[in-house]
Amino acid sequence: MISQEQFVDAGVALSREAGVLDGLHGYFMLHRSRIYGMCRHFGLLEGPLGDVLEIGPFYSYTPFVLRDRAKSYTVLEGDDPAAYPLKPLYEKRKVDLRLVDLFEMFGPTHTASHSLPFPDNSFDTFMCWATMEHFNFNPVKFVREVRRVLKPAGKAYINVPNKASFQNITSLLNGRFEISHVDAYFDVEDYSSNGKKAFYGFHWREYSAPELARLFSKANLAVRSCKTMVTFQDHQQVSAARKIVRGGTRLLAALLPRYGTDVCLIAEKTE
Repeated sequence: MISQEQFVDAGVALSREAGVLDGLHGYFMLHRSRIYGMCRHFGLLEGPLGDVLEIGPFYSYTPFVLRDRAKSYTVLEGDDPAAYPLKPLYEKRKVDLRLVDLFEMFGPTHTASHSLPFPDNSFDTFMCWATMEHFNFNPVKFVREVRRVLKPAGKAYINVPNKASFQNITSLLNGRFEISHVDAYFDVEDYSSNGKKAFYGFHWREYSAPELARLFSKANLAVRSCKTMVTFQDHQQVSAARKIVRGGTRLLAALLPRYGTDVCLIAEKTE
């Protein structure tokens, strides 16, 4: 199993190869602890993964780190120019990259298929991390499709921010970010993605652990685990005040796991 230091070194090398070391590499560096922590939490750095489908990895580089453990690896990524520098890397490593618009697939549009572009029972491993919170559509059809494309005994590994986190609760109580969140809508009202005025970067819907477990269980997937964990963004400098808040968050989450920062779910397709 690779160490976090090796994982970060691999990310730096991939960023350099993609030519984004001075740009979008910042996303990886900001989230490196969470990404590596998810890989370890889900046990994906040990043993074979079979046929893998991952949705929305962006610059987490998980397809490249995990590729050698997979029989095949397929990625569905948003068709946004920001992701284009990774195209040559996917091709070189024989990862099947498909640029799609999940809103067009699952949203309330006349042309929506409400289906993933794969046959039944195609994948052993399904991954979707820090992505479902960006869905601006009813997620039920999507989760049903996850079950359909999984092979029997195939597993889904899901990570979302925890709606019931200590940070969210305190933000609501003290009114932090309320104005800035609305202002952000105006800031990107003319953002263009694949020729459309659309911006998918917002968290349209976060989930608590009971909500996420209920969503997958009602879609007839067996929830094997649904836990919270605590992760923080990897800022280069962290103020003393922020360190105190982070320490308090860790302590509270240890005593009351419901209030951790992230929800991590493992669901299995049973007969």
